[in-house]
Amino acid sequence: MKKLVNAFTQGVCIGLIISVICSFFFAGGKYVPLYPTSFMGEIYYEHFNEPFIMLICACIWGCIGIMFTYGNLIFTDTDWSIPKQTFVHFGLMLVLFIPLAILAGWFPLHLESVMSFILIFVIIYIIIWIANYQWNKKIVRDINNRLKHKL
Repeated sequence: MKKLVNAFTQGVCIGLIISVICSFFFAGGKYVPLYPTSFMGEIYYEHFNEPFIMLICACIWGCIGIMFTYGNLIFTDTDWSIPKQTFVHFGLMLVLFIPLAILAGWFPLHLESVMSFILIFVIIYIIIWIANYQWNKKIVRDINNRLKHKL
């Protein structure tokens, strides 16, 4: 339960930080937790007040945090090869993340916007994957060096 709450909280915090940064650059001095002219942004602003919209966004950001936290179990609780883990994780994250990003009102619901979102996701995924791979490779190298010196 603690891991679930932490994942939700981290998602909300990261979502809030991103929304503040995006508002700073793209909202003309106003704070908006989502892109107001996105498909969901138009629906939210037509039917709800701003505090409720913020609550909706926070819940979606929390769900994104849970998705990424528990999605990483693919890399820890399996006997799959690294390529298989990577492809399954990538596919699962993309399939789950796109609807959450649409609900979060991060972009207009047009083919170009969805394709741009996917491209950005792929680039960020590759960068994070390479960084994690190098980090883990270093940890394994350090462990092997310590084992060699103990023998």
